[in-house]
Amino acid sequence: MLALDEPGDNDNVFEVEGFRFVVDKTLLKELGTVNIDASPSGFMVTATGLAASTCPSAGGGCSC
Repeated sequence: MLALDEPGDNDNVFEVEGFRFVVDKTLLKELGTVNIDASPSGFMVTATGLAASTCPSAGGGCSC
């Protein structure tokens, strides 16, 4: 899920193509590689780690 947030002490901050992303360090370890794709209809967030371990039917996405 994407949401507006300010970085805290337990966050990693990434700057990609003019966008700033804030991700909790503990959650990022579980997520593995995170991809965020933008389209005219919104954003698609996928992660390699969390979906595979907790939601096998998600097929690599983060949408259980």
